[in-house]
Amino acid sequence: MDAIKIIALPLGPFQVFTHILACRKTGDGAIIDPAGDPPAIIAALARENVTPRMILNTHGHPDHVLANAALKAELGIPVWMHAADNGLYADAPDVAELEQQTGLVVNTTADRMLSDGEQILLGEAEIQVLHTPGHTPGSCCFLVDGHLFTGDTLFVGDVGRTDLKGGSLDHLIHSIENKLLDLPDNTRIWPGHDYNIDASIPKGQAPTTIGREKEENPYITDFILDP
Repeated sequence: MDAIKIIALPLGPFQVFTHILACRKTGDGAIIDPAGDPPAIIAALARENVTPRMILNTHGHPDHVLANAALKAELGIPVWMHAADNGLYADAPDVAELEQQTGLVVNTTADRMLSDGEQILLGEAEIQVLHTPGHTPGSCCFLVDGHLFTGDTLFVGDVGRTDLKGGSLDHLIHSIENKLLDLPDNTRIWPGHDYNIDASIPKGQAPTTIGREKEENPYITDFILDP
């Protein structure tokens, strides 16, 4: 049995997957990308007997951080984000551009800054931070117990868009090649959106793996493995 329990909730106006991770032994939990509907997230925590300890943001786009402030206030837990994306909310023109692009108004700042390679303790589990710039400068993936939470870095058969502020396709391909493809092929991937996810995959099961993406994702097969 996995050391962690995973609850995936599609929430918010863009149906971002908010992932709740919980150490099975201690019940300590992390909320990855709270995308909206704080009552639904709080209800899921109670239903699954999870004690929230932190909010982890894969990146700073408004659709992934929409419930940060409300959950921080309600639960009294810190927000973690990479400094490169936390800075998006320190600059008024950046905020205005994000609001215009997404139609979402967000007020959030991080309490702690994520750094590449650091290990975050969650009960008796360890979450490894992989800094994967490209979708945004501060995009990160979280690896724990053979599960990889990719936000908008890697999808099923696709990658995150790079035409928004701070995006770079070259950086994104470099991140995937150098941070993700060396992971074991059976690493289970939990993306931030349900793009291309097979509807027949049982609820609660990771929709893809590193090995499958090496075989089928054109951004990997065409840009990396067969340049």
